[in-house]
Amino acid sequence: MRGLMMGRFQPFHLGHLDLVKQILDECDEIIIAITSSQFNYLEKDPFTTGERMEMIHDSLKESSVDLTRCYIVSLENQFNIATWASYLKSALPHFDKVYSGNSYVSMLLSDSEIPVVTPKFFNRTQYNATKIRSMIISDENWKDSVPNAVYKLLSKINAKNRLEIISKSDTNPTEH
Repeated sequence: MRGLMMGRFQPFHLGHLDLVKQILDECDEIIIAITSSQFNYLEKDPFTTGERMEMIHDSLKESSVDLTRCYIVSLENQFNIATWASYLKSALPHFDKVYSGNSYVSMLLSDSEIPVVTPKFFNRTQYNATKIRSMIISDENWKDSVPNAVYKLLSKINAKNRLEIISKSDTNPTEH
């Protein structure tokens, strides 16, 4: 049995890591699909797909998750929403069910015979990527919201500087 977890992971945080472990408790393998992979250096999507892949891979490795049970893939947005389920099936390795707490995702997959499982969320208020990005900019303690591997990577790439520049840009790069 293979479960699918999708997200932008901007950044990958402890709530995401908890969900990976939850899925691996129920499934033999997991596909972690990085969505909106074509976007980066935007307010909502500041990190590149490559950076997000590193965040996820290094976090799983650091947490002793068996990487042989994990696929980390990128997925560009599909703009024809009516064919989204077919797109997922053709763009990803086979999966048996989708883990998502997003009612929009459930609605889109309801006619496709793809089962959607609502996971148990681990402190969703604290572990929220929008909030974490805001905390990085304002120098609040965000380190406790992400795996150490993510903290290291974001420090290395000077995420604070990137986020500050993007947030102050007069081009307002927030729309896709």
